[in-house]
Amino acid sequence: MSRFLTITSSSSVNFGERKRAVSAQKTKVGNITLNFMLAILICALGVFYIFEVNSLATKGYEINKLETQIEGLKKQNENLKIQAAELKSMYNIEEKTKELNMVAPKDTNFLSLPGNVAMK
Repeated sequence: MSRFLTITSSSSVNFGERKRAVSAQKTKVGNITLNFMLAILICALGVFYIFEVNSLATKGYEINKLETQIEGLKKQNENLKIQAAELKSMYNIEEKTKELNMVAPKDTNFLSLPGNVAMK
């Protein structure tokens, strides 16, 4: 006969009775704990969803603002191009020469050289 050491949950055992060994108790997660964990998960996902929706809405407003700013700058660029063309016109140049008391040349002489001087 072999002898075994048994661990019991109670120390009182009568003579001739067999001692019951303490089995490894499995930890069971109750329904309340599962429901609590599920509620926390749903709340965390809800907060994350609200954060993401708010972030996307804010970025949408910023994009819209930048697009209107781009359109305004394009219009301003076109106006500046028109203004530059007007300032380069001969009429404006002649008016500025009169305002600055410049004298128009009366007799213009051109010098002609034999061969192609400026062209190489």
